[in-house]
Amino acid sequence: MSSISSQRRSSFDLKPAYSASLAFVLLFFATGAALGQTVDQPAKRPAVYVTMVSHFDRPWTMAANDLEALRNLTKNHPQMRWTHLYNPVTYTTPTPLREQMEAYVKESRDEHGAEIGVHLHMYRTFVESAGVEYRIRPSVSAKRARGSSDPSGYSVPMSAYSGDEISKMLEFTRAKFSKQGLGVPKTFCAGFYAASLELQKRIVADGYTASAAAFPPGSEIGAQYAPSWHELSGWDKRVSVRSTPYRVAQKTILPPGSAPFMNAVDGQPLVEIPQNAKIDWMVSAGDMKRIIGLHVENAKAGQSTAVCLAIHEGSAHEHFKKYDEVLDHVDWLIRENKAVTLRYATVSAVRNQFLRIWQK
Repeated sequence: MSSISSQRRSSFDLKPAYSASLAFVLLFFATGAALGQTVDQPAKRPAVYVTMVSHFDRPWTMAANDLEALRNLTKNHPQMRWTHLYNPVTYTTPTPLREQMEAYVKESRDEHGAEIGVHLHMYRTFVESAGVEYRIRPSVSAKRARGSSDPSGYSVPMSAYSGDEISKMLEFTRAKFSKQGLGVPKTFCAGFYAASLELQKRIVADGYTASAAAFPPGSEIGAQYAPSWHELSGWDKRVSVRSTPYRVAQKTILPPGSAPFMNAVDGQPLVEIPQNAKIDWMVSAGDMKRIIGLHVENAKAGQSTAVCLAIHEGSAHEHFKKYDEVLDHVDWLIRENKAVTLRYATVSAVRNQFLRIWQK
């Protein structure tokens, strides 16, 4: 940059202040060009949108090296855009790094274009703080749903609670987010991806516009959850590693979704972004690359799609190298793949892109 500036000063006799301003403008447009891979600009051809989701499951287990791992993924892949699914249980259960975690997700939002959404597990302290009677049955982590239980509430699906109870917990969450300066959340995912028609109706009523819950139950690629999950989660084999975003219908949460749709507060449909690359412990780097490849082929065939990569907050350090490798692969595809457009995006940005596609 200094050699260019000196050449321009000798040729045009530019003053240093003007050169500095020019350098800033050039940097601004260069940065804008890079971010053009991530922001809400409509793609001119079928595209693959890649979203990176963090799940705050057990916030008290997060260590300093986990926070550092998340920061380093952003540092190593500056075009990547997080969707942090943050858990308000941090305010009802002692959490050693609560202040640092909260500062991190705000920093990620304010400085790196991240989205802050919501992730809820049915822990006693959270449920009772929301004014709801706590329950320990059933569990999605058992050999069978009948007779299953979890005294911690961690694996009790949110969909096991009544609609009014769900609304109370959502209202409590929104109030906590507002008080802590976390903004108005637009993306939601309950613990273990459990969902139901009633739950989706309630999140829409509470202002959410995107769901990040549809989860592939099969073993085609990656591991599976426990047998009771398949009974209780609300998902079946209509969701797969090949699934693409869809509008949620009024009569079923399952794809492909057909009118009439469940409309969100903005008058547009609630959009489900399938969690088609599963989550950290379930998949290898090779598994995730294979899933990305399937979606690249979809885009080559003329269908825009999205891939959702997901990691837990408390195991970010453990899985760092794997996700760093996969994001290196995505970065390479963005640079080198001329047949298909690839872009990083938050979950809400993916929704916006697909609403545009469906309106064509």
